[in-house]
Amino acid sequence: MSAFLLCFAAWTALALGMDRHHADVRGRDAPLRQLQGLRGGGWLLLLLSLGLAAQSGSGPASLAVTAWAVALSLAALAVTALLTWWPRRLAVLAQLALCAGVLAAASGW
Repeated sequence: MSAFLLCFAAWTALALGMDRHHADVRGRDAPLRQLQGLRGGGWLLLLLSLGLAAQSGSGPASLAVTAWAVALSLAALAVTALLTWWPRRLAVLAQLALCAGVLAAASGW
């Protein structure tokens, strides 16, 4: 569960790091530095979620990484759907997903 939530937050950060999507979600343009920060944060969250998936003790690392790839794909699909139908709510949902993902990772869920 934590892998999906962190991937969702990561894909949202990467999407908001693009001018067009940022304007759709926030209603205004963002400074270049903020866009670069969102992109960097998105990549860091993806790496963190991969590391957490590989470290999970639920089975072999190959199965954990495969489950992470599934979570990555589903999260990308969810972000794409929300950007299409509810762009204004995406940032709030991503913040909630990030908080829940960190709590789930800390609790080992």
